[in-house]
Amino acid sequence: MLTIAIVCGAGIATSALVAEQVRDHLTSRGRDAHVVQATVMDLLSADFHADLVVSTVGLPPALGIPQISGMPLLLGTNPQVTYDDIDRVLARIDGDTTA
Repeated sequence: MLTIAIVCGAGIATSALVAEQVRDHLTSRGRDAHVVQATVMDLLSADFHADLVVSTVGLPPALGIPQISGMPLLLGTNPQVTYDDIDRVLARIDGDTTA
């Protein structure tokens, strides 16, 4: 099962709000994924694994995990942009696992 990490500074309130929206989107698409809340420090841990990160903070690209901005979800400015990005990355991951 794919894991999507929702990352904010503290990994509590902001990530909870974004995580709920991502879960709702995945459900509406009939997708099954494990959505977890995390901090930047969690991402740096050798024990942490995620297939995709949706973040409300800047992250270094060297993490080696696809990253999407969660700010449109947090601000309510244009959430569809984030949803489209999630769908695109998940489709790419699906393509990689079936190859």
